[in-house]
Amino acid sequence: MKNNFLLSVVIPTKNREKYASATVEQILNINDDRIQVVIQDNSEKRELSKLLIKHDNNKRLKYNYTEGTISFVDNFNLAVSQADGEYVCIIGDDDGILPQIIDVVLWAKKNNVDAIKPGLNAVYFWPNSEALRGKKDDGYLSINQITTKAKICDPYYEVVKLLKQGGQDYLSLDMVKLYHGIVRRECLQQIRETTGKYFGGLSPDIYISVALSLTVNKLVEIDFPLTISGICNKSGSSDSATGRHTGKLEDAPHFRGHKEYNWSELVPKFYSVDTIWADSALAAIKDLNKLDLIKNFNFEFLTINCLLKYPQFKDTIFLCYKSYSDKNYVAKVINSAKYTTFKINSIFKKVSRKIVSKQSDYYHINGIVNIIVANETLQKRLVVTGIDTSTMIKSLDSVINS
Repeated sequence: MKNNFLLSVVIPTKNREKYASATVEQILNINDDRIQVVIQDNSEKRELSKLLIKHDNNKRLKYNYTEGTISFVDNFNLAVSQADGEYVCIIGDDDGILPQIIDVVLWAKKNNVDAIKPGLNAVYFWPNSEALRGKKDDGYLSINQITTKAKICDPYYEVVKLLKQGGQDYLSLDMVKLYHGIVRRECLQQIRETTGKYFGGLSPDIYISVALSLTVNKLVEIDFPLTISGICNKSGSSDSATGRHTGKLEDAPHFRGHKEYNWSELVPKFYSVDTIWADSALAAIKDLNKLDLIKNFNFEFLTINCLLKYPQFKDTIFLCYKSYSDKNYVAKVINSAKYTTFKINSIFKKVSRKIVSKQSDYYHINGIVNIIVANETLQKRLVVTGIDTSTMIKSLDSVINS
């Protein structure tokens, strides 16, 4: 008999058994039969299955191992295909969830809300994460200000904004998030019916964010961390923080497992967070046959952004710019005034973010040994600050009824 889960927490994983096993433990410690944990393991060895053997009789855990080399995207597709819950949330294998998540999912179901975008207020750096830049690296939990403010978002419009800024900085936009977000599984099925898959492109998180933002009917944002974002020394977040996410396109790990891939002609052919994001966002639009939206893509914005951040690839960037300009009869010279303006705005944004970060990172604690203790510490902090589930639900009710 199939279990009727309200929420499936889906975790694609590869070669990070220590972190993944702790994450599974943390979620299963939430004693709620409505939460399912789905593990899609593509590790080189079966070590994780050995660590999880004690949960073999737990019907809340679904574990699948896929041998051999497959792409990030294929691992995500396999993971979501096994979810049984009415709603789905993807997290990384070094992340965690809060028990309050089930109350929010119940609220979403009751109010016919397709997707919830929680706040990213809690970040946990595992011991020896190598991403803290001068801070003590013994397990560091950072909690930003939590307001529980809620609002209804227009994700379609946010996709247009994303394109106008060259496919960059999508996490700052009010788009649907499946990675550290909550989405009705029916919406994911709609995407699969249209495209033949859940995920495409090279970056699963931005691809599905764009695809879902063009699919869902109702998205609500809540400034409350229903998940904990984890960073370990084997994570992509750590690679970004330490500058390891840059190089020749053929060296990008995202291509592993892809037999062939059509890189967008709008994106310079080198490996970086910026170029992978832009290409994957455009791939989602193409796969959903929303080609009319591409006219909003600010090719010049992306070009200047890449020149400023990755001058070592200027020849590659200019080659892409010239090639596209020749084919589409657009200006072949980047306006110097626009370049200067973009540079000033970029510097201003960086300074503003640092100021906001310093103001909002108002609580942190060291010596947190794993994600289980990180959640326990966060729960205690919520009690101290007087933020409880009823406060959050009242905020959600007020925005849906306004």
